[in-house]
Parts: sequence; structure tokens; C-alpha cells
Amino acid sequence: MPEKNSPQVLSGFVIKIIGFLTMTLDHIGLFVMNRYFGDNPSLYQMGYVFRCIGRIAMPIFALFIAEGVVHTHRPWRYFFRLLAMHLAISLGLTIYFYAIPNPALDPSQIEGNAFADLSLLALTLILFRQRGWRKALSALPIAFAIFSYVITTYERANLVTITWFPAYIRPGYSIMGLLIGIGFYFAYPIANRISKPLVEGAGISMEAYQETKSYRKIVNLVGLAFFFFIGVVFWGISYIGYTSSFRPYDTYWMQIQSYMLLAIIPIYFYSGKRGYDSKAMRYITYFYYPVHLAIIFLAFSL
Repeated sequence: MPEKNSPQVLSGFVIKIIGFLTMTLDHIGLFVMNRYFGDNPSLYQMGYVFRCIGRIAMPIFALFIAEGVVHTHRPWRYFFRLLAMHLAISLGLTIYFYAIPNPALDPSQIEGNAFADLSLLALTLILFRQRGWRKALSALPIAFAIFSYVITTYERANLVTITWFPAYIRPGYSIMGLLIGIGFYFAYPIANRISKPLVEGAGISMEAYQETKSYRKIVNLVGLAFFFFIGVVFWGISYIGYTSSFRPYDTYWMQIQSYMLLAIIPIYFYSGKRGYDSKAMRYITYFYYPVHLAIIFLAFSL
């Protein structure tokens, strides 16, 4: 099967770097917008642009959680690493905001803890892979994501804040992020079905075909089709009951969130290969999120 012209050339390492860079811009943009709202329109607009670019990060990390669950030989160990990061960051933020009050910052400036989304998605996908009655347990993390979405939507529609369920404990993307990750996960079995007649016609094994760029292209396209559909659905939900000045059900601020569809570009070119990898890089992958947030916190609290 022809492989020369296949555009799946970006390794997982390259796409993760894109994810880290865009996530950093997103968080800088968040703090810039909060700091200069109503005071400096130019800086506020710059922050807005940073946040739009930053929307690329979430689908990329959802993709790699799905990839991690599919390829890891120790799924529960993988999940508990993510969960440990979620709990440690949540504890640190709780102490920071409530035990050491700082008037320059407040909990509303943290829209979520990324590891809450990542650990919840990993748990859901791992439970999907269980057998028998254990598979049904996947309904629990899905229910939690729905509950988070309902709470956040209630806050948005009624202009209130529910303090007993802080934003950084919830999965920030709740049900939308979970569905995007589930879509990337199920791209594999769907791609296998699509590929079956191609494999039989070419007289090669499925295992051999799964190592080709042609197969990776199908996986990418199926996952991106799910991603695009979910994005359009929540974009439509954001218009329910809206007025010129307020969208009561726009939980994800879809005017900015719609830019997440730009992630289609790097994900389409994903080769399915890990690329550069080392033990140090794995530590950086886990600790970059809290470290870069801490640096931004300190910079904006001066």
C-alpha cells in the first residue's frame, strides 16, 4: 500500500510540545485578561488571542490519554499517576487560596485542574476495557462529568458560585472533554472495521496494516470526525436562550472554545509514533503543568 505521500509525519513528542506551548499561552492569556479587564484594552485583546490559540491544547491532551490507555501495559498504574497529580494540585491550590489569602488572586482565576479531566478520562477508558460487570462501572466517572457540567451550567445561568465544589476540583471540560477523549479512543475499533476489507483485498494481516501510515490516517480521521461533531453540538448548545449580552448555557465560553477545532491540523498529521522519549521527558510531561502555573501565579501576584 502506498505510503510515500501520506501526511502522517508528526510524532507524539512534537504534538505534545505543541500542546504544552499552546496551554502555556492559554494560561498567560487567562491571567492577562483578568488583570487588565476594563483597564487596558490592548493587553486584554492580546490575552484573548492567547486564549484562542490555547484552545488547541485540550484536544491534544485528550488524544494522548486515549493513546496512553490503548497502548499502556499497566493501565491502572497510568491512572493512579494522573490521579495523584490531580489530588496534589487540588490540595496545593486549596492551601494557596484559603490558607494563604492573596487579594491579587482568587479561585475564580483557575477554571479547572487539567489533571482532573485527564484522570477522569483515563479512568473512564480503562473501565471501558474491563470485562463483565466491571465495564458498567464506567458509568460512574461519566456521571461525575455530567454532574460537574450541570453544576457549572447552573452557576453560569444563575450568576452564582458554588464554593463547596471548587472549579479546580472539577474536570474543567466535564462532559465535553470526556466525550472528545472517548471519540479518540473508539476511533481504533471503528478504523479496524473500516480497514478490514482493505486488508483482505491486499492480502496482508491486520497487524501489519496497523503499522502503516494509511491505517493511522483512518484512525486520525475517525477521531477528528467525533471531535468536530462534539464541538459543533456544544457550540449549538451555547446559543440556547441567549441574548445579545448573555448566554446562560454557554458553560465553555464557546466563542473562544470553538478555536479548539484548530487542533484538527496537528492531530491529522499525527503519525502514531512516540518520537523522542526519555525518563526525564516523562517527568517533565507530568510536572510541567503545576510548575508553569506556579510561575504564572507568582508573576501576576507581584
